[in-house]
Amino acid sequence: MRRSILFVMLVFLFCSPLFAQILRFGVPNLEAYDMERFHFGFSLGIDIVDANLKTQTDYANLMSGSDNRLLEIYSKPQPAFNVGIVANMRLGQYFDLRFIPGFSIAHDIDLYYKFADEVGTLYRKSTLYTDLVLRKIECHYINLPLLIKFKSSRMHNVRFYALAGGQVSLNMMSARNNKIQVSNIDEAKAEVLPIIKPYDVQVKGGFGFDFYTTYFKFTAEFKMSFGVINMLESEQGIQDKDNIWYYQSSSIINGLQSLKSKTFTISFIFE
Repeated sequence: MRRSILFVMLVFLFCSPLFAQILRFGVPNLEAYDMERFHFGFSLGIDIVDANLKTQTDYANLMSGSDNRLLEIYSKPQPAFNVGIVANMRLGQYFDLRFIPGFSIAHDIDLYYKFADEVGTLYRKSTLYTDLVLRKIECHYINLPLLIKFKSSRMHNVRFYALAGGQVSLNMMSARNNKIQVSNIDEAKAEVLPIIKPYDVQVKGGFGFDFYTTYFKFTAEFKMSFGVINMLESEQGIQDKDNIWYYQSSSIINGLQSLKSKTFTISFIFE
């Protein structure tokens, strides 16, 4: 998270001369820019990755393969970086169609499992403590968003806009395609990981500000994405050489019923 904040600060420091041009009164910059049919550019940004989880209502009946009892499953937001190419088509005075194919790097989903462990001996009463287990689902996504942009009237060198649309994402590191060799049940428990689909579908919405400089347009954009499909595979499991399904009896797998993506994105666009 600190790296994300540092990246944002560096971008704003780099862009401070641009804002000086934007706020300068006089003849507006790039007056005929919005009359052109097509615009192209590139995008740099930060993703704050999280997940909407639906979990079992009763963990007591789950088989974890040990004496541990599952108490809770939750996720924590994680930063990722994205780059993209901007293609913008003018539909009218106040509407544009935008296609911004891009690549989201280190787009990982962090799942935390809280277990209750009982420890005791013949001479001492059992004690209870919590054990937190992290399962990181590694992802690198190719994103294909298609958005409608609704623009306000231009105010000198600034324009506000809102946008909405959808996105299809392809996971280049889908856990479904990972081949894990399991030799015994203990190894299976240690490596167990929820298996997700190699694709995702989201709805997107947000807003932004266009700033017209002397030579190009600079945009600060803020978006939210919400997954509309359950990313968990319906048939999850890993077999050993004797065709024994170890993963299906794990609470790491059975504790989750649904996992949908949720991402907040800050983008800086140059056109």
